[in-house]
This record gives sequence, structure tokens and C-alpha cells, in this order.
Amino acid sequence: MRKNTAAAEMVRRTAYFLWEQDGRPEGRSFEYWLRAKELHMRQMAYDQWLAEGEPGGRAIANWLTVADEIDRDD
Repeated sequence: MRKNTAAAEMVRRTAYFLWEQDGRPEGRSFEYWLRAKELHMRQMAYDQWLAEGEPGGRAIANWLTVADEIDRDD
């Protein structure tokens, strides 16, 4: 499966920013990528929840939808 190019670029840029902020430690690129991906997923899930009118009990469904959005084909 190919990644969503726009989402992948956002994650990559955020990971790079976080890495730079921490002093550019070597050998931890995957750790920074995971942190950046989670940050974007949380923001996207929150934005979706707000767009739906803040319904209760939608946290897991929104999280799964966002995960699919980040990993989907273009």
C-alpha cells in the first residue's frame, strides 16, 4: 500500500522539526517519525470529532479513520 503523499510529507517535516529541537541525536529517526505520526493522528482525530459536533463515544472510530487516512492510497 502506498502512503498518502501529503500526510506522509507532514509527518516527515514534523519528525525533522522534533529531531532538530532535540539536538539531532543519531540513530533515532524511526522514533521521531512515530512521534510525529502520532501527533498528526491525534490532531486529525480531534478535528474530525469537532467537525462531527463533539459526539460522545467516537474516539476509537475517529482514531481508526485517521489511521486509515494517513496510510491510504492517493
